[in-house]
Amino acid sequence: MRSSNKLKISLAATAALSLIAVTGCAANEPAGGSSGGGGNNKLEITSWWTSGSEADALNVLIDGVKKVSPGLSVDNAAVSGGGGSNARQALAARLQAGSPPDTWQVHPAGQLKSYVDGGQAADLTALWTEGNWAAQMPKDVAEAQQVNGKYYTVPIGVHRGNVLWTNPSVLAKANVTIDPAAGVDGLISSLKQVQAAGVTPVCLGDKDIFASSELLESLIMSRAGADNWKKLFTNGYSFDAPEVKQALEDYKTILSLANKDHSAITWDEAAKKMTSGACAVNLMGDWAYGELLNAGKKPGTDFAWVVFPGKEDIFDYVGDGFSIPVNNIPHADAAKAWLKTLMDPKIQTAFAAKKGSIPALSTADVSGLSPYQQSAAKSFKSAAVVSSLAHAQAAPAEFAQTYADAVSTFNGSGNVAAFTASMTQAQKSQLK
Repeated sequence: MRSSNKLKISLAATAALSLIAVTGCAANEPAGGSSGGGGNNKLEITSWWTSGSEADALNVLIDGVKKVSPGLSVDNAAVSGGGGSNARQALAARLQAGSPPDTWQVHPAGQLKSYVDGGQAADLTALWTEGNWAAQMPKDVAEAQQVNGKYYTVPIGVHRGNVLWTNPSVLAKANVTIDPAAGVDGLISSLKQVQAAGVTPVCLGDKDIFASSELLESLIMSRAGADNWKKLFTNGYSFDAPEVKQALEDYKTILSLANKDHSAITWDEAAKKMTSGACAVNLMGDWAYGELLNAGKKPGTDFAWVVFPGKEDIFDYVGDGFSIPVNNIPHADAAKAWLKTLMDPKIQTAFAAKKGSIPALSTADVSGLSPYQQSAAKSFKSAAVVSSLAHAQAAPAEFAQTYADAVSTFNGSGNVAAFTASMTQAQKSQLK
């Protein structure tokens, strides 16, 4: 899910996405460009999928569109950068210059809205209607692809952000079993027991700030509950609430139990350190599953997993999809063929097998996927589904950036009052 370098959404990129006004068709409907808008001989794809498992998963999609469009030349313009910050900066510059790729990766909801508000993402409602796509996926997924009732992206997969990956051997040697139902207090007690056994309890790799942002949001969800998490983005619940403050204290404790070099390593390095026995657990989205398989690690032996402990079953939804530009689209027919390919249930299943995600389509067959993915698919149907702030899905990009900055500052200061003051002010000024 994440490529390994910088994650932080740059302020410059965020501003560009918010302020660039691209002139063209009404209602953000796509218009063909001067360089062969109707042509289907070439397709340029921008994403941030560059790690081993990510590249393999992207190749599933590329092979799929080539099958339905014989002779198509695909330019994989992936840009490395943890969480996509570098890719989004490069994309913002191209959109501003009026030279977009044919299609680009995007998280739904909050991040997507930045492109729509900037007049850059094309209205895909006609394609959705033609394919009857909304009826083929969970309501939560379909609605996340909308802005003001219209569809602007096509989903390829669903990731779970709040997964605790564990090393069975390390836990067994410490005589520890992590029980999700024991909540955060039980988790911290277990981690301290691992520490007493002489092993670093937590592997964290937050060279890219999203990793620690994701850990903190998992704690807030566990303490506050799914409903209150959602209300944080409608001003119905405050970052100054007692449960949030408790989550911040929990976070400080867990940071003290983590590897001392956490700010110098990336998310995938941390996950692999956990499987090597350097520590007991690692919190990361289930793109880690695909990456660990790609590295030759064996589920059940080298690693296992539990849902991040809390008082209820919460599914922290991180979605992946693709949009196309409104104007100057170089190869419009190829771009639409790409979007339709993404909505092939067999393609979504094959993609998920490499990526560690589950298909966005309910019509996709998950019976051949891993036990972890089958359990995630089952949980997605029954758990309380919320969206990730660390991945700019629960709220607009500006608010997500404020959160990332606040987490980064908190990592150094540990000042609960300063964190809550920053976030409550952002709630008032940035959430409408």
